[in-house]
Amino acid sequence: MLELIGRVARNGHLTIPSKIRKILNIEDGDIVRFTVEDNKIIIAPGVIVDKDQAYFFSERCQKEIRKSEKDFKEGKYSSFTSVDDLKKEVDSD
Repeated sequence: MLELIGRVARNGHLTIPSKIRKILNIEDGDIVRFTVEDNKIIIAPGVIVDKDQAYFFSERCQKEIRKSEKDFKEGKYSSFTSVDDLKKEVDSD
């Protein structure tokens, strides 16, 4: 485990040591996420997601994607030779 020391400056400013920024590929202007866990601060690279894209990052969506990938690998899918055949299958449900 890498452990380095920093100092909190005025207004709570904190510099992430360059060695850690390099390891985590954090560059000037990047977003970081702060989490408090067991009385410790965890700083991790983060991203901002547009509200209309947030569903794709939800646990529910990720779970559905994992299930779909598993089903696909197991051959649990259907193929259609035309859009009309697909529509018939969807309408029969």
